[in-house]
Amino acid sequence: MQHSLLRLTTSLLAQQKTSFFKKGQLAASFVQLSTTPAVHDGDRKLYELRTYSIRPDCFGEFLKLSDENMHMRMEHSKLIGYWRTELGGINEVVHIWEYDNFSHRAAVRQALAKDPEWVGKYFSKILPMMVKQDNVVMHLMPWSEQGVPSKAGGVYELRSYLMTADQQWQGPLRRAVLATEKAKVVPCELLGAYQSEFGEFNRVYQLWFNDGFQAFDARQEARKKVFEHPEIIAAGMELVPFVQKMEIKALLPVGFSPMQ
Repeated sequence: MQHSLLRLTTSLLAQQKTSFFKKGQLAASFVQLSTTPAVHDGDRKLYELRTYSIRPDCFGEFLKLSDENMHMRMEHSKLIGYWRTELGGINEVVHIWEYDNFSHRAAVRQALAKDPEWVGKYFSKILPMMVKQDNVVMHLMPWSEQGVPSKAGGVYELRSYLMTADQQWQGPLRRAVLATEKAKVVPCELLGAYQSEFGEFNRVYQLWFNDGFQAFDARQEARKKVFEHPEIIAAGMELVPFVQKMEIKALLPVGFSPMQ
């Protein structure tokens, strides 16, 4: 819904012939870090988003091996969710892991590398199957919590926004999310809002839960009703100038994923 809102408000701004996007802000604000102290104040968990692209001829076998062996990996740290990409990617899996801190993550990685069962039964077998691996280290936004879906059987969305480097978008982003949740134009649940710590700077991720693909169909009608919610329009127009790029994936959970 927020993704659609941003597209709508972008269109409205274009119709008004008003350009709010400011290019080249990176140079002006280069001295600022990608995160603020409030985002990682020492008592927040660390989240690692991992994305694997799998060879098409190996995708089924990769999922089978993962289903049979992932319990060994889950003994070392908490798995938030493990999904296969349904829309926005092909032959791709996405997973999110939780750690207490960077030292915890380093210890887990070291332990896995020394585990002969993990390496022999799983890791060594999937390596030839992978085309590409990518990871991002994230913290929850200070106003967000790691949630769980209210029920199973839904479709998840991973939304990604590349923001401007000046950090002035933090307030507008929060107001846009709160306005979307409050209006409930489309039934969806925000499970977490994160900001990148390592990976692409000033990248924001949101994990949403939708009640099946019918929720996506409902958006077509919902777009017509957005104008009935001036608070959504106002919040979206405030946020749009800070958004440089957007991406969205629809995800389906695999069998061993804690989020179903």
